[in-house]
Amino acid sequence: MTRAQQVSVPTLAGILYLALILPPEFSVTLGGLRLTPYRVFLLGMTVPLLLRLLQNSRQPPHVVDYLIMAHAAWVVLALTVYDGISTGLESGGIYVVESLGAYLLGRLAVTSAQEHRALIRFMVTVLCVMFLFTLPESLSGKHLIREAARAVAGGPGLPVIEPRLGLDRAFGSFDHPILYGVFAASTFAATYYVLAREQLRPKAIGLMGIVGGSAFLSLSAGPFVGLACQGALLAWDRLTKGISLRWWALSGVFFLMWFAVSLGSNRSPIKVFISYLTFSPQSAYNRILIWEYGTAEVGRHPIFGIGFGDWIRAPWMSDSMDNFWLVTAVRYGLPALGFLIAAIVVLAMRQARVSGRNSELNRHRMAWMVIIVGLAVSGFTVHFWNAVFVYFFFLIGTGAWMVYPPRRRPTWMPARSHPPVGNNPAAAGAY
Repeated sequence: MTRAQQVSVPTLAGILYLALILPPEFSVTLGGLRLTPYRVFLLGMTVPLLLRLLQNSRQPPHVVDYLIMAHAAWVVLALTVYDGISTGLESGGIYVVESLGAYLLGRLAVTSAQEHRALIRFMVTVLCVMFLFTLPESLSGKHLIREAARAVAGGPGLPVIEPRLGLDRAFGSFDHPILYGVFAASTFAATYYVLAREQLRPKAIGLMGIVGGSAFLSLSAGPFVGLACQGALLAWDRLTKGISLRWWALSGVFFLMWFAVSLGSNRSPIKVFISYLTFSPQSAYNRILIWEYGTAEVGRHPIFGIGFGDWIRAPWMSDSMDNFWLVTAVRYGLPALGFLIAAIVVLAMRQARVSGRNSELNRHRMAWMVIIVGLAVSGFTVHFWNAVFVYFFFLIGTGAWMVYPPRRRPTWMPARSHPPVGNNPAAAGAY
């Protein structure tokens, strides 16, 4: 790729990404509100971004935007019903900033294949730099990034977490190793589809190895599952290339497996799958109990949830609920969960309709799709909180540009001396 063909990282997206990886020590508490760098940034950007979306004539609002707005609005309503207007405005307002604000930033900052590629390249580069710190962190047990941040900004010591497989679990710059692992694993499919253009050359394999290695250093089941899911989808895509209805066939295989488990086990399929998405039988048992008590709580409060109230569980169980989708339903009710799932599904369907035979656009769509599926599966064993929660909504937003057909050059317009990256055969596989 020539320098003239490169597009710089979208400024707002780059700023948010860097804010997300700043250690939590660089936060301040104002009253009862915890202000992290990414919260401060989104507090100033959410309203201008919303106004910009509503006035956007090039890529006007569509149903996905309104579904995300409905999700955030329902959370505010649910928290207001649970604990009054004060909680609804304060806690609900922060939720709107972190969910809708992050989505809008991804939606409006990334508007083309070139910008999307530039962002992915930036994300992978940052992750590679972080790997230089997390690898020795896992080998030595010295949490280099977090301890350096504590030395500068102060803060409490890190929680003691038992090693696994003879290695310490790397925090990176995040609150918990599991969040670092989820964050790292999320760039695996994008490296293959967007940067490598589906060509497994040595550099691409090396970068994918660093991404996978970064996720491994968290030594957490959630990131492993998300990474494995992405890898399986990539393998299926490569093996079945050119076969019609291949994704419908894969869906059929999944439902057949679900049906077989339903018939052959005395437990529900979701409990069976959860039990295998863990490191130990004890952890599996705890997650199954979380699912049982959590779904019972949803059954008692299906519309508005229980807000930040305590959920009914066994006396010896922790109040931690390691399931992002279940937490959403328990806290804010099934409508909030439904709006969010509908937004992702509708966005994926509209992307598929537009991409058609545009190979460049289809690679970006597959990257986004596989990433979101990987995160969705990880979400059954991980609760996304703080920076990774914001990151999840930001990633959803970065796929919104794909629902608009690529702009075609008018016949009267002279050809450019430098064609777009996606139409340059010489650039294939280079990045």
